[in-house]
Amino acid sequence: MRSVAWRRSAAAPARCLVVFLPGMGDDAEDFERNGFVADLSRRGLSVDMVAGNATIGYYARGTFLERTARDVIGPARARGYQQVWLIGMSLGGIGTLYYARAHTAEVTGILALAPYLGERPLIDEIDEQGGLASWQAPARVDAMTPDNYQREIWRWLQAVARGREPGPDMYLGFGRSDKLAREDSLLADALPDDHVYVIPGAHDWTTWRRLFDEFIADSRLARDCR
Repeated sequence: MRSVAWRRSAAAPARCLVVFLPGMGDDAEDFERNGFVADLSRRGLSVDMVAGNATIGYYARGTFLERTARDVIGPARARGYQQVWLIGMSLGGIGTLYYARAHTAEVTGILALAPYLGERPLIDEIDEQGGLASWQAPARVDAMTPDNYQREIWRWLQAVARGREPGPDMYLGFGRSDKLAREDSLLADALPDDHVYVIPGAHDWTTWRRLFDEFIADSRLARDCR
């Protein structure tokens, strides 16, 4: 998997690593084109950044976890960062959850922006049962596949919210008019209020950049990565 890196210094790593995962139809360079790299750099935080070109093909072939670990996060972590944060939108939003569920020990936190969280029948099921807190989750699976990953992600989110399994510090952001607002609201209800950002906006880079700016101004990443 191709990646693009932006570092504060070539000689020594920053305190924290931010890993960007793109959405459907986007690529690694879009985080620079849309101002994410410049916005985070202006904060003066001790952060290096890398974006993986995790397109839909990696998810469809079942190689997303392996290739992201091998080609993007593994080489970057070798520099010795104290914290690793995953940030992605839409397809990349569920990618942050997918990766953090499989590599919990190495991920400090995530920001999922308007994440895709599954097909409508599953979202209807969770909603009709009263939300994530009361949803009757399936048994844990050892390995996620194209057939089970959506239910397993939601099962894991419930387990983390209940303190039954470890997980990263999770932040969520989406626009009120986003096409995925309904399912994202189900996740928002399970997170602390100060870990959720909801603003006017749709499923687009303009909204995601405003959400990202709120996150980097007031979040654990903003506090820990000085």
